[in-house]
Amino acid sequence: MASFLELYNEIEYNIGKIRLSLNKTRNENEILKEENLALKEENAKLEANLSELKEKYRLLTITKTLEDKKDKTDTKKKINEMVREIDNCIRLLNN
Repeated sequence: MASFLELYNEIEYNIGKIRLSLNKTRNENEILKEENLALKEENAKLEANLSELKEKYRLLTITKTLEDKKDKTDTKKKINEMVREIDNCIRLLNN
């Protein structure tokens, strides 16, 4: 049977290993949190850029429609849609 001192030393050794593992896990966790934050910021920038590009595309299609002058009803619909959006923005600003 192992002596008390041997058991104590083994427990101390295991506690030391657990502490090292805990510190390593904490460090990895901190690094992952920082990476996650950076990726979230990059994602927000990309989403903003996407929204901007979608708006530019929408305006280009409206401009193209106006240039063609073939599809007047579509042009009228687009203009009416823009007027409704402006009216909605004005309503939101007034509230």
